Amino acid sequence: MSFPASTTVLVVGAGPAGMTAALSLHKQGVRDITVVDAVDQGDHSSRAMVIHAATLEALHTLDVADAIVERGIKVEAMDYYDRKTLLMGVDFTGLKPYTRFPFYLLLPQHITEEVLGKKLKERGIHVHRPYKVVGMRTNAVNSSAVDVSFENGQSITARYVVGADGSQSAVRQLSGVGFNDPGADPHHPEDVNTLAQMVIADVTFSEPPTLPNILFGVVTMESFFIFSPLQYPIAGSKDHDGKTVYRIACGVPLSMGPPPSKPSVEYCQDLIEKYGPLSLSSDKAANPKAVHVSDVVWSTRFRTRCAVADHFFSTFGGGAEGAPVCLIGDAAHIHPPAGGQGMNLGLRDAASVGPAIAASLMEGRSHASDAKLEAHMALRRDRAVKVIELTKVMSGAVGMSPKLREKFAWSPIHIYTIRDWVLWLAGKSGWVRRTLAYKFSGLGAP
Repeated sequence: MSFPASTTVLVVGAGPAGMTAALSLHKQGVRDITVVDAVDQGDHSSRAMVIHAATLEALHTLDVADAIVERGIKVEAMDYYDRKTLLMGVDFTGLKPYTRFPFYLLLPQHITEEVLGKKLKERGIHVHRPYKVVGMRTNAVNSSAVDVSFENGQSITARYVVGADGSQSAVRQLSGVGFNDPGADPHHPEDVNTLAQMVIADVTFSEPPTLPNILFGVVTMESFFIFSPLQYPIAGSKDHDGKTVYRIACGVPLSMGPPPSKPSVEYCQDLIEKYGPLSLSSDKAANPKAVHVSDVVWSTRFRTRCAVADHFFSTFGGGAEGAPVCLIGDAAHIHPPAGGQGMNLGLRDAASVGPAIAASLMEGRSHASDAKLEAHMALRRDRAVKVIELTKVMSGAVGMSPKLREKFAWSPIHIYTIRDWVLWLAGKSGWVRRTLAYKFSGLGAP
């Protein structure tokens, strides 16, 4: 398909948020949409793995939720252990009065992208690759449009731009929008907890492991460990001899030094030995059913960070007549992976941006229509800040920052023991389990 010289809406980034934004715009009757992405093809790694009820509700409005649910694994509860003892369970079945999707859906991100990409093709929307944004300037003829230039030398004139191009967003940077932690403490810039650096890996085992639940976490003094099965295979990947692929995510204590860029079989096995459930220990004397990691399908490391764009809406060039620019997904906000909130919030950003831009188009560009679009994006920013606050609380409760540990230095009982007691006691309440499920689901603030 030939690349157009102009477009009504340019969507930069064809990850989950960008594709969902295009589908949302199309659903609202916007047909002149151009989607570009900087890479030759979509990412086949799994990365994000959980889709929440509020996100599925949003995707349902775009006629894509059923196809996504069909490919995933429904999880009705998530349990938290101290390596061997159940501390707390989060019950998602309590969401039934509020949603048609009362569960967590486990689905690797590449499959989510595959389903969204198929829906784009059905709608006749093409993704142009590779088109890496390198410049933006106000159109010389129409000050309410922006000329976006690409690394390959081509350019396009757009009336609206949706930046869905990730945490290093060129759209955000070229628009002059800041990107900072909204709750950073300038007096404790290094106040990091034990989840400051993490490893995520998709692995297979020599034998099927014995698991306490489909999805569960293990809290220890130095780390937090997540374990769950995944739906595979990855398109184009090697055969895994019919073995189930499992996701592990583990905080790596700073005392261990930086993890390798692509953690190996041995490194993943060591994390399981130190921080995973004892049922997976390779000590045959203690656990006759022990298993070993046999292959690493995909792995990565990262440092956790919180940041939110200063504005999710701007007019390029700063003037009132400039082209509207909307930021969604990782281009607008990033935060720790606690609760799997990142991609979910981005997908809900994207599903909501279509009606907002379509309404602006229907009304015609004016100060009033821009004000409504700006108000909508301000609401999305408010929700992103609240999600960042939630993930910080979750990470802090699990990881225990040095500042928090210092406050309890006087206690004869270790702070981690107190944490585990609190989790165990809270887990006795069905109301607490249902309330946590509702908080995690996003239904309270879609």
